[in-house]
Amino acid sequence: MTLENDISCLKSIPLFRGLPGPRLKLLALMGERLYFPAGAVISEEGDKPEEVYCVLEGEVELSHEFADGRQKTFRIATGSLIGDVPLLCNQTYAARFSAKTDVVALRLPRALFFELLDNIPEFSVALSRDLAGRLYRLADSVLHGEKTH
Repeated sequence: MTLENDISCLKSIPLFRGLPGPRLKLLALMGERLYFPAGAVISEEGDKPEEVYCVLEGEVELSHEFADGRQKTFRIATGSLIGDVPLLCNQTYAARFSAKTDVVALRLPRALFFELLDNIPEFSVALSRDLAGRLYRLADSVLHGEKTH
């Protein structure tokens, strides 16, 4: 893909939509575009994140296997971030992340992610809103069962 395509793809993601063009270009240049075929493991439960992934295309499945063999899964779609929460709170991944479909992701190394937070107020606000939305949906799901908004 070309740089222009990467920038266009980033603009379509709500988290990055408000960033000025030069910031999007910097993000596209400094991030690493990765491809994960369906079934590929992106990260293992218990790993310590050193980056954040932005899912540009495809669907990612989070899974946790209990000691008795039961498994719990959850899917996230295009436009989602992977690894921001454990990176921000200095924790390990709570689940295995694998590509449910073919996935294209932009890898943002730890230093770049924190640089964005420190230097681009629009990104900090957008991430705060994104985290608040995820927390709301989680609370709603726990309290009211599976619902979509």
